[in-house]
Amino acid sequence: MEIIPVDDHITAIDHDLLGIPGVGVCYLVRGETCALIETGTAPTVPQTLTGLAQLGIRREEIEHIICTHVHMDHAGGAGHLAAALPRAHVYIHSMSIEHLADPIRLMSSVRRAVGDEAWPLHGDVKPIPIERLRPAEHLHLDLGRGVILEAIATPGHSPDHLSYWDRKSGGLFIGDAAGLVMDHWDLAFPVTPVPTYNLQAHRDTITMLRSQSIPRIYVTHHGPHDDVDFQLGRAQERLDELVHLVDRALADGDSDIPALAARYVPYPNNGPAALVARSWSQMSVAGMIRYEAKRRQG
Repeated sequence: MEIIPVDDHITAIDHDLLGIPGVGVCYLVRGETCALIETGTAPTVPQTLTGLAQLGIRREEIEHIICTHVHMDHAGGAGHLAAALPRAHVYIHSMSIEHLADPIRLMSSVRRAVGDEAWPLHGDVKPIPIERLRPAEHLHLDLGRGVILEAIATPGHSPDHLSYWDRKSGGLFIGDAAGLVMDHWDLAFPVTPVPTYNLQAHRDTITMLRSQSIPRIYVTHHGPHDDVDFQLGRAQERLDELVHLVDRALADGDSDIPALAARYVPYPNNGPAALVARSWSQMSVAGMIRYEAKRRQG
């Protein structure tokens, strides 16, 4: 676990997602009350709680747990955090509330998406009482001291994907809208997972974000970045590379997803983040193949 100071009201907590540092963070946002943006998976919750304690945050001070979307690396720990943070409500797009109240279908879908190698590291999803769940798509949350969080729709990676403006800094908590930006492991590519990835929506989201003059993005995978246009431009370029790779594969009848993923994201098999590179690149190739195949079928 690592505490990453960002500014006077935002702190990132690296909670060792998938057992690896430099892969995932949640963000503590402080006004008169506190919000936690992103939850990680269930196994990351102890590290997050340790981080809050080291920052001197009492559990009763966290009143809001905010998720960008329902995937388990972003919302899978929400139920366990809600149990540990008794005053907190959990915010997510209304189309995904049912999956946090009754997560059986969510867990089955994620297991298919991430594959057998990475699945054991995701843990479980603890159901959240419906009265503690709140729709987030129209969120305007005033935490006090000039700290206001507002939701913006950023679909593509998933249909329920939201990002959150921090009006005090002007920055955007961007979830997976720009993909991975893991400088520590030299990994940067968009994640395009099955079953609900939408290429056109993703392209539209990146174009919209590039028009916003955002001074900083708070990336879930991983950390704050001020070189916003570079990161969004690189995400678009890497997305185009993946589309080209999949176009060729479909034309050639090539369905070897591990081999295609290794071409898209070459990474040493013994590298410290090899599991992330392998699992998430294969998930992305599979998601893009599924999207393109369905689109071509009409």
